[in-house]
Amino acid sequence: MPIMTGLEATREIRSHERALNTKDPAMIIALTGVGSAAIQQEAFASGVDLFLTKPVRFNELSDILKKSTVGEQF
Repeated sequence: MPIMTGLEATREIRSHERALNTKDPAMIIALTGVGSAAIQQEAFASGVDLFLTKPVRFNELSDILKKSTVGEQF
């Protein structure tokens, strides 16, 4: 991202949601090629809901998105 990283953007989104007292926060999925435990921990601390490392199978991602629209946990 040219202005901020995905984790910085996630923190900004979560901050904005808190300021607005949002009842239904956005679902944020991190899709990355970096799978280290430290990055994963930072992602969750930033407010990421789901952390996926590439390559991701399209069917797997599709199932996750379908479940999230009906309120199921992924």
